[in-house]
Amino acid sequence: MSIGLLVIAGIPTTIGVCEALSAQKKADAAAKEKAKFHLTATVSLDGNEPVECWCILKDGKLWIDDPAFPMPGHKFTGYYFTYPSEAKHLGLVSTIADDPPMLNWIFVNKDSGLLRHGGRQETLGGHTIGPWHWTDDEKWLTLEGDASRFVAAQLENKKWAIAWDRDGRFSRCGERSGDGMETEVETESQGAPPGRPRKWVPVMLQRKMQLGMESRYVKGSNG
Repeated sequence: MSIGLLVIAGIPTTIGVCEALSAQKKADAAAKEKAKFHLTATVSLDGNEPVECWCILKDGKLWIDDPAFPMPGHKFTGYYFTYPSEAKHLGLVSTIADDPPMLNWIFVNKDSGLLRHGGRQETLGGHTIGPWHWTDDEKWLTLEGDASRFVAAQLENKKWAIAWDRDGRFSRCGERSGDGMETEVETESQGAPPGRPRKWVPVMLQRKMQLGMESRYVKGSNG
């Protein structure tokens, strides 16, 4: 057999190996997306040394459970899941209770900028549902490719919720925590938009990987 024929005969094998490697890479990427993780924020909300706090879900919002501002709730336990839309963004889901193991979508409310959780129907109407992902070192949560625009915002209940500061709305409507200022901020009862923060501080959300079984379904996924 000539050298030319040997080369031609080897092409299908080469293509097969490349296809197998590509399929393996896709499988590995899918497995990483489905790996469960918690979220934490290392932050100072009371002027003392920064502490690492769990991010929790309660009353439709994501909160920081800081020792100085405790907020009991369900610890964020989530993973990435393709959002059912034309864009096919990589969405983010979390359990909302230990039993039953039901999931909610995580999204950014278009009006308040707060991170919310809910069924798919609640994500409709122009809210930001993704794309979510991780930084190159896989340590930090990102939204729209950015890990640096998350903030902790103190609401009227004095607790600290997590928000997304895409357009600088928080720097315009509340004092940055830790700057020594105590300027009066218009509250919701005084006619401010719902969820308007009293103070805010930038945070980064760290992914804390865990092992465990995946939840069975996404609440509202058909609605």
